[in-house]
Amino acid sequence: MENKGFVGRLKILSKPTGKPLWSQAVKSIILMILAALVAKSLGFDEGIKAVMFITLIATIIIDLPLPLRKIIPMAFVGFIMTFLAFISSSLALSSLPVFLFFTVIWAFLSLSMYIFSESVGLFGFIIFCGYFLSVALVNRDASTLDWGLYIILAYLVSSILFIPKIWGQKKDILNRIASSFVPETSLERVLSIRETLSGIPIEGRDYELFRIGNYLTGFRGYSKLMLSRLSGESHELFHSFMITADKSSLEIAKNITTVPHPVELESVDQGIKNMEKSFNSRDPNTKTLVDASKNIQTLLQRANDLLVGNYPSTGKLRILSPRSSLKDVLEANFNLKNMYIRHALRFSLALTLGLLVVYLTHGRDALWVTMGILIIIKPDVTSTLNNIILRVSFNVVAIILAIILGFLFPHYALVWLGFLMLFLFRAFYPSYMGLSVMFLSIFVVLIWPTGPVWENAIARIIDISIGAIIAFICAYLILPSRMTVDLPGQIARTIHANREYAKAVIPDEEMDYVHENAVTHFRKYMLEEKNLESAIKKVDDTFNDVGEDVSLYKELGAANRKLAADISALATLIESSASLPNISRFKEQLIDALNELALSVDKNVVLPRANINKFYNDSDVESNLESYLDWITNDVKFLQEVVELGHQTGSLERYREMA
Repeated sequence: MENKGFVGRLKILSKPTGKPLWSQAVKSIILMILAALVAKSLGFDEGIKAVMFITLIATIIIDLPLPLRKIIPMAFVGFIMTFLAFISSSLALSSLPVFLFFTVIWAFLSLSMYIFSESVGLFGFIIFCGYFLSVALVNRDASTLDWGLYIILAYLVSSILFIPKIWGQKKDILNRIASSFVPETSLERVLSIRETLSGIPIEGRDYELFRIGNYLTGFRGYSKLMLSRLSGESHELFHSFMITADKSSLEIAKNITTVPHPVELESVDQGIKNMEKSFNSRDPNTKTLVDASKNIQTLLQRANDLLVGNYPSTGKLRILSPRSSLKDVLEANFNLKNMYIRHALRFSLALTLGLLVVYLTHGRDALWVTMGILIIIKPDVTSTLNNIILRVSFNVVAIILAIILGFLFPHYALVWLGFLMLFLFRAFYPSYMGLSVMFLSIFVVLIWPTGPVWENAIARIIDISIGAIIAFICAYLILPSRMTVDLPGQIARTIHANREYAKAVIPDEEMDYVHENAVTHFRKYMLEEKNLESAIKKVDDTFNDVGEDVSLYKELGAANRKLAADISALATLIESSASLPNISRFKEQLIDALNELALSVDKNVVLPRANINKFYNDSDVESNLESYLDWITNDVKFLQEVVELGHQTGSLERYREMA
């Protein structure tokens, strides 16, 4: 394994996480212009700039890739928080200490929202950006009431985006369900979709289709890993089967969102027959290929039957999610053991130091020093260093481009170029973070000049660099989160945490379900999951030519997350059920299977596969409970498949001692 250099890490960090959002960018710019025209007609001359940029933030929130039922409350919270941010900035005009106080409070509260989830944390980051915007725009030319009116106007104009969402909410849900059958969809993406659909009423047929799609995505990912290790005839036959299966899966995905019709699966059946004829039935490796192919075949057939058959009406079902109260979350996470609380404290202290530097020297712009800290500091030292590599590099390019544009174009043209940069920022955010930061920096230099463009550019890069240096020092010295990585050991700890979580959730003859105990073990699992995510990223960022190993570890991580999600859904069902059948035998075998998996990974030994059998009659179990018990059983089977592949390829032998 060869370590990545600066250029290699920059390439990895610059990789997009999605496609450019061109339509969202067009909508944002159009609504910003509309909001400006309305503000002008209402006589809000002093607030036109504020109305436009609040509209931009509001459109980013409303255009988040979430169902309508979840966007509406999020937009309302965004409106309230933006309103409070502008009031804070208005009050902070009185003195720098007041500004310092409000900045630290907003920084800590916004960044600490990561303790709830990654998506809530991103929302908190957007909220802090709203406060940052209020600091840049608020002045004494308008009263607090005026700023409130500007915010109301901006959100009213942005709410136009709700019209197409209301019109297409049914299609939106069907598209999300269908995406699990699209071959390019990863298991991580399916888990994200599952989280966004949780709690939303879904037709029984669609609920079952999404459940099937979950496992189809898992087995597809597992099959791709196996395919990468094959050669010769076995590679050719299995590759041919996967192409055929993917075509059928894509056809099913199209049928979910349109008028359904039967999908021909004869070619899938023939592909399995070809493998069975050519493979040695006594070879365990070829038997694994055939078994995985039959699993995919079964899932496709069940989905096809649902599409063309008369699915019994069961009413609408909900994908359950764990019900943790605010009190539970805060008690479990609001302490220095949580990486994100340390991050929030570190960020707040870094801002305090940066603003004190501004106050004592009187030579720098507080806004841009703050921006330097904001765009650099991350929860751990490695991520902060990666941000310096990525964002400082792109900021340097941005400054050079801004200077060139300043020399080539007259001043009046720079305003239009600035809005082009804003359009590109919105299009590339958040999929291309490096480019989005670059275009935002060019926009700032062109729109907010304090002199010639080149002087403004140099001043801004100095201010941001000061913030970046302060951010790195704070990340390195204040409650630092440094990582030493034992990746297989971390996988084992994550499986073990899932085992303990399942043990706390599923009742038996000696133990009843206790909510507080389940939440405690769920939070312990979440800690291990975050550590695993960071460990995989560190391996990927550090070495060249580890793509196949990283893919396998990502599959293990995604399978663990799905298992935890299914146990959480089972916990919610148990809380709401008056009585349950005896599933203690199921629990016993589940615990044993997870214990053997953790031991197999930790000690790098191949152990016999433990089975989980069905110890209840379908007539004794309500459909929701049966579904989740089946989901959990299949989660464990998929984990066993990937662990076995890890032993075969030697991936579980590597990355055990990384500083």
